[in-house]
Amino acid sequence: MTERFQEDNVPFAAQLLVTAVTSNREGAVTDIIISYRPDAILALGAVVFTLPAGFTATTSDTLNGTTLLASQISNNGGRVTLGLTLDLLGLAQFELVLKAKSLPSAGTYRFKAENTLLFLGSQGVAETEFTVVSDSLAYVTNNTDSTVSVIRLMSATTVQTITGITFPAGLIDSPNGSYVYVTNLLTNLVSVIDTVTNTIVQSISVGVSPIRLAVSPNGAFVYVVNRDSGTVSVIDTPTNTVTATIAVGNSINGAAITPSGTLLYVTDSVDNKVYVISTVTNTVVQTIQVGFSPIALAITPNGQRVYVVNSGDSTITVISAPTNTIVQTIVGIGASPQGIAITASGNNAYITSLNTNEVFVLDIATNTISTSFPVGNGPIGIALSSDGTKGAVTNYYDGTVSVIDLLTNTVLHAVTVGAGPFDIAVK
Repeated sequence: MTERFQEDNVPFAAQLLVTAVTSNREGAVTDIIISYRPDAILALGAVVFTLPAGFTATTSDTLNGTTLLASQISNNGGRVTLGLTLDLLGLAQFELVLKAKSLPSAGTYRFKAENTLLFLGSQGVAETEFTVVSDSLAYVTNNTDSTVSVIRLMSATTVQTITGITFPAGLIDSPNGSYVYVTNLLTNLVSVIDTVTNTIVQSISVGVSPIRLAVSPNGAFVYVVNRDSGTVSVIDTPTNTVTATIAVGNSINGAAITPSGTLLYVTDSVDNKVYVISTVTNTVVQTIQVGFSPIALAITPNGQRVYVVNSGDSTITVISAPTNTIVQTIVGIGASPQGIAITASGNNAYITSLNTNEVFVLDIATNTISTSFPVGNGPIGIALSSDGTKGAVTNYYDGTVSVIDLLTNTVLHAVTVGAGPFDIAVK
């Protein structure tokens, strides 16, 4: 080693390596191993680790297998110092282990380690970058305990539990991601959650028993389906005030809006109808008779087809949006299907089946079921990520969310949330 140093006339490079043991996703709880090797002919002095913002050391952590002392930690946990050390011929290695740390927000973080007194044959200082990758956030309404859970899907962690909502049912994320709108089924309110602070910033009075919502593609309006008053409240989002109330039908529940934003489709589970509403005039312009007890619906990204989930007879009614006529009825969708979501590519629809604890995958091109797979107990709500890689299903009876790999159509894991999870939005 000495000869090579002399021949190359280049100092040996100190080495620093940072490794997350289980996951490098934001929000993940993992041990972090920080290994430093001075790689010097002679190194004498204190070894100092400097941690970036978002990472802190405590007396629960270890250095070379020994629990850290409070005297070794400074800068509010951002610096760890090992006293006088001697390294001959580059044999020493120092390993700082941060135990069970929750990773900070996605980004690149720079770590540093150095021997602070005397070096021979090495630069002594080592720096390296550690990348925390992003994770999808999801908001979940929990009926029974009147909360909204904010979770990370891949790291399977809870970010926050939001209270102050009475029997939350439906929710929807604004297109710009700044707000989530949540229906309070028993108090006839819609709560507005600021997604930066995860706090309720406003409550809006609507009709009786608000259950589901839809948002216009430009984010200007939120449409609230009021089940028991048979109306749709139109909320102007810049002011968060109700600007119109549309008389619709009997016991309405599901809603979806076309990509153009010009038509809103609403299901009526008592009269077995779908109402077509013009968002220009805020009036019902057409009524379509569908299957038994329609409860949810979704529209393909190209705006050509509307898929209506009929929970009473376990079918899907396919409507041509340009003509508002029925083009097909698909049978055999489990038992009491509840929710539907269509991938951003428009290739597949995912439907939850409440009584069989399954998710069915529908091939949009052929309108046939391509596969199904088990989830938790009592699946209702479903949402998919915009990149088409993952999805999430609320399991009402076991208080969990199943996280789905859309590429393999398998469940990756379950995240525990509140009691009676009903609806979900993935950001």
